[in-house]
Amino acid sequence: MSALRPHIHLFLDEFSGEPVRSAVRRIQDSGFSTVSTDSSQEFVFGTWGQDEVGYGGWETTAELQFLVDRIRSVGRGRIKFWSPENHEYQLSVRLFETEMRVSAPVRIWGPPARIFDTDEYTRETVEKRTELLVTLFLELSERFDPWYAFADIYDDRPKRIFPADRPPESGLEQLPWITVFGLEWFDFFGGADRTKRAPAWNVRQLATGSVVVRERDFPAPTYAECDSGPPISTYEYLFERRSIAELRSERRRKRNTIVDPFREFAPGERGSDIVLCKGHASIETTEIDYRDVATTIGESDNCYVLHVYRDDRDQLREVNSGLFVRRLIDEDGQPIGTLPDDVPLERELLSLSVNTAVEPFPPEMYRMESAAEPSVIAKLFGLWELPPDGTVWAEGDTCRRWATDPN
Repeated sequence: MSALRPHIHLFLDEFSGEPVRSAVRRIQDSGFSTVSTDSSQEFVFGTWGQDEVGYGGWETTAELQFLVDRIRSVGRGRIKFWSPENHEYQLSVRLFETEMRVSAPVRIWGPPARIFDTDEYTRETVEKRTELLVTLFLELSERFDPWYAFADIYDDRPKRIFPADRPPESGLEQLPWITVFGLEWFDFFGGADRTKRAPAWNVRQLATGSVVVRERDFPAPTYAECDSGPPISTYEYLFERRSIAELRSERRRKRNTIVDPFREFAPGERGSDIVLCKGHASIETTEIDYRDVATTIGESDNCYVLHVYRDDRDQLREVNSGLFVRRLIDEDGQPIGTLPDDVPLERELLSLSVNTAVEPFPPEMYRMESAAEPSVIAKLFGLWELPPDGTVWAEGDTCRRWATDPN
């Protein structure tokens, strides 16, 4: 699988003027360099092979007109360009029509997305890199006036943000990081004014009349945004024509509704549960509210990921040893039923698999029949194998991780 990268796609039906030359100029106007950073200072480009099997090798030239003529002669080409920090991007332009119902003849892809990681770089650095990319996206959208365009980060093609047809039969299932909606979307969304009131992080109108909807400040969600969950849905506001008041009310309800994926399991079914001892959680054992647990503790803070099964008393137990793990949790965030007689409250593990209904993981991510075929969750966080004595407890009510790593 390729690395996560930023992508820009502009969907339009026809070009006007000199599209290749215009694209190069807009790239330059956005703060990028379109000539190589070595001593040659030349354009670096490639053209589609005459046999339609793909691109040939890279070519260089000091003359923009030569590049324009070469790409025009075959109808399809790509051009390298660089950010002020020398991060490499590529522009792809297709000048001929295709038989596809919709297509993006202007595309851009960039360097690995980690350059936008606020955990790896300072916020100021990521802001500069982000706004450079946003400026480029808006410059190209102003020039080519696409009926739909987006900028987003992904590794494999995410079909949910690629249109299958024009509106209203677009087939879009979610919004990317930034979207440009052309004029033909407005009737479907309830008018231009309603479109401009979309509850996104930022909404603006271009000189072309198109509306730009930006879901968040950075290309990838920050940890803070992940912890707080998504805002009210811009997609549902636009595509389902739901009111902001309705969406806010639903979000409040979801924030107060708890989802335990193992409630969907039948007795005997197995899965992988992300758990945390109460010592590590620093939570009073007698006053546990899973609405607080779900919003303040992340999955990566776990003590263990255990292979468990649901028994006929709405309890989870470790598959091999039968060790009691926890009770199922109801929609109000409270444990279902009573503890086994031989288990003190301190030994009931907290589950980080339990979440609010704002954006829970589906139960399928936890299902796991055997350790030989780990679930998605087990692959992400690693499965913990019980020691020979079949318990997670070192002594008393202290779990093994707490005994070795109290911090």
